Amino acid sequence: MVKVSVIVPVYNVENYLEYCLSGLLNQTLQDIEIICVNDGSTDNSINILQRYQQTDNRIKIITQSNSGQGTARNSAIDIANGEYIGFVDPDDYVSPQMFETLYNQAKAYNADLVEESFYINNQARKYKRKQKNKLNLPINNIFNWKIRKNYAFSVNLAVWNKLYRRDFIKKHNIKFMDVVRGEDIIFTVKSRVLAERILYIDDADYYYQIKEDNSVIINPDLKNKKKINRFEYFELFKQSLVDSNIYNILEKDYKKWVIKSLLEDLSKKKFKNKIQYLKKIYNFIDIKDFLNLLFCFIYRSIKNNIFSIRNVNIQNKKYKIFTILGIRIKFLYNKCRIR
Repeated sequence: MVKVSVIVPVYNVENYLEYCLSGLLNQTLQDIEIICVNDGSTDNSINILQRYQQTDNRIKIITQSNSGQGTARNSAIDIANGEYIGFVDPDDYVSPQMFETLYNQAKAYNADLVEESFYINNQARKYKRKQKNKLNLPINNIFNWKIRKNYAFSVNLAVWNKLYRRDFIKKHNIKFMDVVRGEDIIFTVKSRVLAERILYIDDADYYYQIKEDNSVIINPDLKNKKKINRFEYFELFKQSLVDSNIYNILEKDYKKWVIKSLLEDLSKKKFKNKIQYLKKIYNFIDIKDFLNLLFCFIYRSIKNNIFSIRNVNIQNKKYKIFTILGIRIKFLYNKCRIR
């Protein structure tokens, strides 16, 4: 048994893959396996994987038809031999000590799940920002969901800045959803709720890359997979919680998360589409939750028209829009105009 299995879903990322693999092969923790799932790539990704595999037998390759990141990660979990499992997206990169740090901390505290901070790295704008501990989680102290009940659906529902005990994942049969978007949220929520021993450390070794070209791994070409709408997604999510016998303890948090997600969707739509979307929401959730959502939406709309600041992209140009008492002022670099 190796110490850590690192799972990397790969779909058309030839421009980033070598940098990602080099970072994994240069880990200070040598006793790892790197399971790369070629998810039906049509570019040069598979050739890059095979070339790296020839130089280092720690790389294992699974090839499957294009099915999405969730299915790819599930396939890798099935063959993983590591005591712990970690995830890396192939268009991101990690520091050389990441998995040694996470593994040593996991062993020292006998943790089911270890989570750390991370960096948001924007190459185009040339800035790097460390994610803050917004929930004020205890650092280097074991806790669980029963102690921190706001933790389940809290910030950063991704899987790539965490390390999971494989036996824990297998015991509870925690899987990724088989959907085009948001496949990892259920994995994170379930593991946070079911883990008895969770550890948060303030190190930051993962670099989440924001790219201007919107990396293809974020938008896979899933021609053979049925794309579902938000409401179908929430129903599948709920059913997964029911199947794991944890919906009854998460119902309140689940509904809050759904309302927050729908509010964000609603805020992005044009006025005519807002009305139509509100009708769909009304038919989806109960009247009490709908009224709560409607109140939050109206309050947010009034607040945003009194004073708000937001960034927008218009025809590949970046603007900052200030709204003051209903008047919107749009800035482009050193220029501004009142609309």
